[in-house]
Amino acid sequence: MMKQITVIVENRVGALSDVTEILSKSGINIISISAQGFEKSGVIRVLTTDMNTALNDLGRAGFNAIVNDIIVLKLPDRPGELYKITKKLSREGINLRAVYIIGKENDRTVVAIDPEDYTRAVKILEK
Repeated sequence: MMKQITVIVENRVGALSDVTEILSKSGINIISISAQGFEKSGVIRVLTTDMNTALNDLGRAGFNAIVNDIIVLKLPDRPGELYKITKKLSREGINLRAVYIIGKENDRTVVAIDPEDYTRAVKILEK
């Protein structure tokens, strides 16, 4: 289990820079970051070395930020592995808010999965 910070921002030039500046000034290292823009808003998902400080500092700066649990999996680095996981979850009715690659470790791809029903998703993946 790992925690993720999700920040909802206005979709504008400099929004990502503003968020990363706060983390930088707080001395917080970013493990992984994902950012998407949609029409008028954007979503930034961040994994850091210090979730509590990051959340507090982003909140003090006026950002709408929340923390939630995510599932981190180390999958074999070959075609079809992510499909197996997402198919297993979808068969059980689990909706995914986000999926992104954190990095690589040897012959494994490290993947973050943000399911709407974290507890159920963990139980399904443990089967």
